[in-house]
Amino acid sequence: MLKNLKSLFIVEEDQEETKKPTTPKDKEGNEASTPNVSEPAPPTRTSAASTTGIVDPKIVEKLLGAIEKNNLEGFDYLEYKKALKALEKMPMDESTKYRSAFATASTMGVTLDKLLETTKFYIGVLDKESEQFTNAFKNQFDDKVSGREREIAQFESIIKEKSAQIKALTEEIAKHQTQIEGLKAKVQESNAKINKTQNDFKQSYDLLKSQFEEDMLKMQKYLK
Repeated sequence: MLKNLKSLFIVEEDQEETKKPTTPKDKEGNEASTPNVSEPAPPTRTSAASTTGIVDPKIVEKLLGAIEKNNLEGFDYLEYKKALKALEKMPMDESTKYRSAFATASTMGVTLDKLLETTKFYIGVLDKESEQFTNAFKNQFDDKVSGREREIAQFESIIKEKSAQIKALTEEIAKHQTQIEGLKAKVQESNAKINKTQNDFKQSYDLLKSQFEEDMLKMQKYLK
């Protein structure tokens, strides 16, 4: 039933092939030459397609499935659509096809008001499916988009906070390095002073000691 319903609204590829115009022929029955015009490349899905959207066969089948489940009894819009489909290949203009299908429906007591009423009913079925899809979409959006955007914002905040900490630590490290250099200079200065004082002490000590020792020798020599 779903396949038959789908055929009422979706043009299959093989049906499109039958609608292609035949190659024109000349007076002798040979195929007439046609201008050498390159065929346009088949459309490809680009980033724009993801924005504007495409007709998805799975979504179409789901929507038609909802129509099938809510199919009204008796001759209504769907049956009228089938009657129109049956006249598809007939050599009639669109207006004649619609009137011919309605003539058949009229024999079953169907009125224009009933056709319009049942058409609106099926539109309502589609609208209900659209509402359910919108709700499901919102949930998925909150889960997979908004939720992740919140995570991104949290991580960005953490990165900003830690970047500030890194900057502060870097400044502290630079300050400590300057302090180290200053302390190293003071260490060298203090070490030089201490070494000088030590050397001065040794020289002074040696000078005095040598004099004491020299006097001891002289006293021993002269005072015996």
